[in-house]
Amino acid sequence: MLVSFAVTNFRSIRERVQIDMVKSGQSGMVSNYFKCGKKQLLRSAVIYGPNASGKSSFLRAIKAAEYLVLNSADYKLDEDIEPYEPHTLDRGCRTQPVVFEMSFVANKQQYDYLISVTEKRIESEELYYYPANSRSLLYSRVAEKEIKFGDYYKGPKKVIEKLLSPNQLFLSKAAENNVDSLMSAYRFFSKGLTAYPMIEEYAESNIARLYAKRLAEDKDSKFSKRFNKLICALDTGIASVSAKEIEWKDGMLPGSLPEDIKKQIREDYKYEIRTQHFVFEQGKKVDVQTFDVRDESAGTKSLFVIGGIILEALDNGRVLVVDEFEKNLHPSITHFLIQLFHNPIVNKKNAQLIFATHDITQLSTDHFRRDQVWFTEKNEYGATSFYRCSEIPGIRLGTPLDKWYASGRFGATPIINDVDFLIEMQADDEVEA
Repeated sequence: MLVSFAVTNFRSIRERVQIDMVKSGQSGMVSNYFKCGKKQLLRSAVIYGPNASGKSSFLRAIKAAEYLVLNSADYKLDEDIEPYEPHTLDRGCRTQPVVFEMSFVANKQQYDYLISVTEKRIESEELYYYPANSRSLLYSRVAEKEIKFGDYYKGPKKVIEKLLSPNQLFLSKAAENNVDSLMSAYRFFSKGLTAYPMIEEYAESNIARLYAKRLAEDKDSKFSKRFNKLICALDTGIASVSAKEIEWKDGMLPGSLPEDIKKQIREDYKYEIRTQHFVFEQGKKVDVQTFDVRDESAGTKSLFVIGGIILEALDNGRVLVVDEFEKNLHPSITHFLIQLFHNPIVNKKNAQLIFATHDITQLSTDHFRRDQVWFTEKNEYGATSFYRCSEIPGIRLGTPLDKWYASGRFGATPIINDVDFLIEMQADDEVEA
């Protein structure tokens, strides 16, 4: 479970911004939070703001931290650290470290983790945890200095230090070498966090292929049954969902492709999702017709992807991070999917959802607590600010958040300067006349 996440000097974010998943003192909506040790954590957080205000930058920062932990052990010496994307609109920030800070719970223990990176090296890295509710150091690392280990660190030290390159995280290298005292922290990133900052068409295709394989190879699994129930419940007109193995014939792939690449493509694209719809005659169901998923609407195809991701998060108690959550979906379907996280009967493993959206209808007062709602804005220097709805003066229980946001009372709405554009358009008309 995520307790908090903060980032400094990343893309549009110049100064440190933080999201806090700890419940505030606000009462009400008890199903929207859960008890985690001595803390009460929120089941979801939603981010609003105009286009290019930093919503995606913040969610991408979570993905960047996840990527570093899972992949930096494979970096070659002097290889660039790929997620290093400093704020470039301030010249003083362009070579400064990007800093990620997070608190999370894994295996019933809270961890605090800090990563500071520049283009080719880890500047600092610290990991703490809380045995007996007391913050204790596991290790602390500063570039070009010996790593400092705490009393609770158990495992090889010098061996891993010698294997460690300046651009690799110690946590990643330790996990590669199965250091038991750090595996719970590592597994938060490998199994407890799933970040999709932008689900673009290519990613949608990859995810859909993954679910097609699961549907085909394990038709009777809990996932397959729930996936079918979910898709069919949301007024898609679909009676059932299945997957069919693709018959690869000679000539379907270019003959010039190497045989090993052909083999990999056939394996990756082994199955495709099919949908079944009822056929009617005189108002009665008389048959079922099968369609390729490509024949479905954009919204239904988006639902296949986001629905599968959500089911996996709920089944495994993961933190799910998604940008443009409502892409191609009707607001009622978006609301239903969000409420799956808020329903303690469905969300038994306390999965959390963090997402960005422009769908104002979700701000209705019976959907979110005020401490679940966050806003982003950009200042005159192109840097992102980040603030919580519950911290805005004058917000009370029952405040119509959707109406106040739409009217601009919270800020975080686009300022449309149309005068110059309209003058330019008018000038073009005058020239043509």
